[in-house]
Amino acid sequence: MSENANEWGRTLETATEMADELRSEGWSVETVRAAHVAPEPPSHGETDRFGFVYLAQGEVADDVRSAVAEGEFDGYELFTHRDGSDLYAVTRLTDRDRDLAVLLVGAIDLTTAGELAAVARDRGEMYSHVKLVDGTHLATFRHDDADPFFPEDV
Repeated sequence: MSENANEWGRTLETATEMADELRSEGWSVETVRAAHVAPEPPSHGETDRFGFVYLAQGEVADDVRSAVAEGEFDGYELFTHRDGSDLYAVTRLTDRDRDLAVLLVGAIDLTTAGELAAVARDRGEMYSHVKLVDGTHLATFRHDDADPFFPEDV
């Protein structure tokens, strides 16, 4: 098994353990295991759309839409580990009033994240977008601190 496969497996295990723990505490949990995560800097002329774009599998679409429609996500925590230029991440977004959590799980190639890191740090905020492969937008989450999303050397 390759090192990357081991790291991805470790990330999935972290997400599964986190979801199980939250559920045991009475939380509803939706997990997005991204097929791909792409850093997206702002396009020319567009200033508000930037962040990590998680490409989700179609079967989670209704659950994610429902969670976002019901909730106001007032907290987040990022759990990462790095292997070379790959950042493996689980972002836990929480709506404490409703005991509702969304877990975004993915691997990010940091060699393509430099421009996004600079913009996010400059603005002091970061976004996570969830889309389907066909481009259908499911959710956007705002994070009030960009630093946890990028290692210092990015």
